Amino acid sequence: MKKIIALLLLLLLYNCKKAEAEVEKENQPTEKVEKTAPQTLENQTSIRPEKTIIRNLTIDTATVFGIWTQEKDSPHAEFQLTSKSFYIVDYDGNGDRIYILDKNEITLFYENEIQKGIITTTKKDTLKIKWGDSETETTYIKFEN
Repeated sequence: MKKIIALLLLLLLYNCKKAEAEVEKENQPTEKVEKTAPQTLENQTSIRPEKTIIRNLTIDTATVFGIWTQEKDSPHAEFQLTSKSFYIVDYDGNGDRIYILDKNEITLFYENEIQKGIITTTKKDTLKIKWGDSETETTYIKFEN
């Protein structure tokens, strides 16, 4: 009987120590610092889509899709925007770029960078985009060849 009582006391002591250690562990301050990697091209590959994405539109694509230039008498256009790509006319190599058009925000994916803009005006012959952190809008007009 003495052995059983001694065993029970040991188990009780063990459980008390275990509970005390858990309480102590919970009361210790934990420092959880979430480190997020900066938005470099290397870690943006996970957000780079395989094809153009158009969603949640707050603009009319009928007025946005087309061939655009900055100057009326320009000999060539700047870009063509379609449901499949953002085609840069005067570009070394493949001018087709996939993009995301979400609400009125456009994100272009180049080989070495990602460019973002906000489409502020869409009219029949005028398109205004505020690119990046710029305070000014770039005005484009429909290209007439």
